[in-house]
Amino acid sequence: MDIYLQNISKRYGFEWIFKNIQADFLFQNKYAIVGPNGSGKSTLLKIISGGLVPTAGKIKYQKNGNIIADEFVSTKNIAFAAPYISLLEDYTLTEMYSFHASFKPVHTETVEAFFELSQLGAHKNKYIKNFSSGMKQRLKLSLAFITKCDVLLLDEPTSNFDKKAIDWYLGLIENYTNNKTVIIGSNQSYEYDFCASSIDIMQYK
Repeated sequence: MDIYLQNISKRYGFEWIFKNIQADFLFQNKYAIVGPNGSGKSTLLKIISGGLVPTAGKIKYQKNGNIIADEFVSTKNIAFAAPYISLLEDYTLTEMYSFHASFKPVHTETVEAFFELSQLGAHKNKYIKNFSSGMKQRLKLSLAFITKCDVLLLDEPTSNFDKKAIDWYLGLIENYTNNKTVIIGSNQSYEYDFCASSIDIMQYK
């Protein structure tokens, strides 16, 4: 799926977060949205995901050369992982995977395969509310990467990660994104230095 941003602007109250962003995100390519903390990267990703409405401008979703008029259909084909996205904290890891797989098509055929990918299998019966912040972030990323979708959005993907976990993330990028459009919001170059191009959100202030 291709995504086209046409003069996207967002304002909260009297403050413009960004203005007139023009960008094309083409299928099977990787992109970065860069800028300092608080510059609007997360806001733009939320707009792209369909979870936030822009103040001005339009987003066009297109697949196989055909415009997708139904925004609900297009956004169902997007997976999104970010530190601020909530998990079902009263679920165990096993229950969280089963719930996710019940309404999203996934690449992993069994829960054991998910445990192997996420490297969280030792905690399969632990409630998510008892996970560390790094474990929760690993879970969010794992669920996003296993989802069968055309577009993968990642906001600060290695937040709360140590070096070993960062290497795990880079391995997922290498092995699970070949047939996806990937858009990463970050100010850490190691999170996106494999991307074909980047958007500096500070240019749209």
